[in-house]
Amino acid sequence: MIKKRKPEPPMMKMVVLLLALFTAIQSSLGGANQPQNNKRQRKSTAASRFGSSVVFPVTGDVYPNGYYHATINVGHPPNPYFLDIDSGSDLTWLQCDAPCTKCTPAPHSPYKPSKDLVRCKDPLCASLDGPVNKPCDNPDEQCDYEVEYADHGSSMGVLVRDSFPLRFTNGSIVSPCLMFGCGYNQEVPSSVHPPYTDGVLGLADGKSSIVSQLYELGLTRNVVGLCLSGKGGGFLFIGDDLVPSSGVVWTTMLSKSMDKHYKVGPAELLYGKQATGAKGFPVIFDSGSTYSYLNSDAYKATLSIEHGNVCLGILNGTAVGLGNFNVLGDISLQDKMVIYDNEKQQIGWVTANCDRIPNVDRDYNDVSSQPFASDMGIAQEHPPETHRSRKDEL
Repeated sequence: MIKKRKPEPPMMKMVVLLLALFTAIQSSLGGANQPQNNKRQRKSTAASRFGSSVVFPVTGDVYPNGYYHATINVGHPPNPYFLDIDSGSDLTWLQCDAPCTKCTPAPHSPYKPSKDLVRCKDPLCASLDGPVNKPCDNPDEQCDYEVEYADHGSSMGVLVRDSFPLRFTNGSIVSPCLMFGCGYNQEVPSSVHPPYTDGVLGLADGKSSIVSQLYELGLTRNVVGLCLSGKGGGFLFIGDDLVPSSGVVWTTMLSKSMDKHYKVGPAELLYGKQATGAKGFPVIFDSGSTYSYLNSDAYKATLSIEHGNVCLGILNGTAVGLGNFNVLGDISLQDKMVIYDNEKQQIGWVTANCDRIPNVDRDYNDVSSQPFASDMGIAQEHPPETHRSRKDEL
């Protein structure tokens, strides 16, 4: 659940090592293009339980906004909310009029909660493990939560359930009742510029995540993918309909304990094809981070090779309080489809056109049909407009 909102780096020439970093990690992990020729057969046998996938257009950019968000409809009748996309935490929460004792500026009015409170005896309440979430005294009490991020920001509130109207790639519209946080108290350090959003969309592999809940309801596979365009915008999907059948480089996730991050390794850092001497370290994929971070040793090894005044889009994570963590943020993940398969415990990536939302039938099944993107009112040939607001975030 750690998500750090970063201090703003100095303005310098935006050059560089990002593609080399990603490629080096790819080769050092020993990932391979694993064909999935049995994909249609697998989907056919799973059709009795899992219906389809959900696709969301994404808005935002690395600069000048510093974050990407998806629009999620919640409630009955549904109201739209902009949620900061975060693969580094699992709890989704909205700023909430319960009443809201401390809310940050946001594009929409705070969510007005229904009376469907999650109780302490609910298994999803128990899934919110961590030092700040205390055990309940009474199983019939409401389930309170508090999530803290690495920048010392936090959200406090109560867990609730409400309907999430979703359009699936097979054309069906379903409104599952999902659990999320009703955040009535948000703390943001004075040095941080929070994103101009209504809350956070937590995509990490935890029982409380929206992805896991849709899987448990039998609506989608426990797979989430993100494609962020370097031009701004992109798309997010839950389910495996948009996972390419070939060309994806896959590598196994590192096992999790209390840590719900998407993590791979051990990795070796190369500069182009040149060894930096930094190797054997784990790497976290975190869409909640604008920039990428290396631990002090890996960062110094990189600087020892590249001389001169350049901006790598990579910061010293140890210096900003991330300890030995190594993080791939949005700047390193642009123009790639990154897939988190929680069922097979693997992460995959492939270079992709993130400006255009794929048509499942046309692009994957060789069938001519109405583009799914146009069903949603999304222009296929142009990225969504970016929301001009500043945030510095990890």
